Amino acid sequence: MQAMDRYTTMAVCVLMAWAGGIAPAQSPNLVNESRDLARVVRHPDGSRSVYKRQRGAKGMRCATYTASGRLAAINDYHEGKYGQLVGCNIYNHERALIYKVAYGYDSSARLIEERMFSHPQGKLVQRVIYKYSADGNRSKPIIVSLDPARSANIAPTMREDVSRIHRELGGAPVRR
Repeated sequence: MQAMDRYTTMAVCVLMAWAGGIAPAQSPNLVNESRDLARVVRHPDGSRSVYKRQRGAKGMRCATYTASGRLAAINDYHEGKYGQLVGCNIYNHERALIYKVAYGYDSSARLIEERMFSHPQGKLVQRVIYKYSADGNRSKPIIVSLDPARSANIAPTMREDVSRIHRELGGAPVRR
């Protein structure tokens, strides 16, 4: 069971890297086996992620497989009118929906935040925040984990730090 959680986490990381435009430590292999196959990414641990365009919809599907070929996770990306990511559904190896992701952009159409919600509870579990320098270069992402299972272990100073980050971004403070 822990192995599947690891692959789900890896699928989430692939999601963040693809959405954020950063290349994780992997060697991509471009494949043109069919018109719908966009890319196959082979990971150092032997697993692979297969990206395909979705028929009849604006978006892409990423299926991640273990080194032995078993399905680990599926990410369905949804694109907006201008090709920007607007959402993503993340499924586990049993094809059960476990997370929904929403993307936020600034007035210059730059990705500034990703919000991941648990399903079916709808609780915010993670925020990935991007900041830009004056010349438009994006910094490394700031990842704020709001995992309800771990909230009991967060010290008050950490809670204050999270609230400060929320205030800086114009959001409401985190309440316990």
